[in-house]
Amino acid sequence: MPVIHENFQYALDEYGPVKQIRRASNKELSQLRGVLPHTLVDFIEEKGFCSFHNGLFTMCNPEEMRVVIAQVFGGDNDFHHGNCHVFGYTAFGVLYCWSDKLYNFRIELPLNVIYCRALTAPENWPPRASAEHIASGMIPDQEEADFLDVDGNPMFAACQRVYGANDASECYGFFPALAIAGAFGPAQDVGHIKRVKALEHFTFLAQLRQFYLMKSFSGGLQTVRSIGAN
Repeated sequence: MPVIHENFQYALDEYGPVKQIRRASNKELSQLRGVLPHTLVDFIEEKGFCSFHNGLFTMCNPEEMRVVIAQVFGGDNDFHHGNCHVFGYTAFGVLYCWSDKLYNFRIELPLNVIYCRALTAPENWPPRASAEHIASGMIPDQEEADFLDVDGNPMFAACQRVYGANDASECYGFFPALAIAGAFGPAQDVGHIKRVKALEHFTFLAQLRQFYLMKSFSGGLQTVRSIGAN
């Protein structure tokens, strides 16, 4: 029986309620040990694929999202769907990813952006912490995992009240998509949400518009480059 890293134990203790979606098969665990840090796979072996924060963040088998990130990355030189792996996603379509080369990064499907410190903060790369330790702290807290409306208010609790609780196969999608209606505009609110199948909606968003690598700094956000053939 694997020993759960203390950071994962903290997530279990503090990020309740935690719900097991399903156990991982032996075949899945063998495959996961080839692509994800052992601390993360040990957690999955012991607790299964779980959802946190009442369904706001859900862990997944990376193979489930392979088709989505293939559409996002295209022919990019730094990101490839064969060596980047989605281990979890939020109810609004933010994908949490791992790469042996880039470590942890995230793809925000509704906003068509990627945040990756390995590529945008080279002065702090590589990190001092080991890959195994970094991986043990990748479950987001509720504030980080939530999505903000145009006024800066978290949306998840309101979406559950209005549209009902999402299950592990569902997400809250913007209609029209923010790539069409405009990010940080009037459409970015609870009134423009539908509860839909997550994989189908994520695949739709991945194909809708060009993605961009972004860098955050004290003064705001900066576009670094477009994602795709470069």
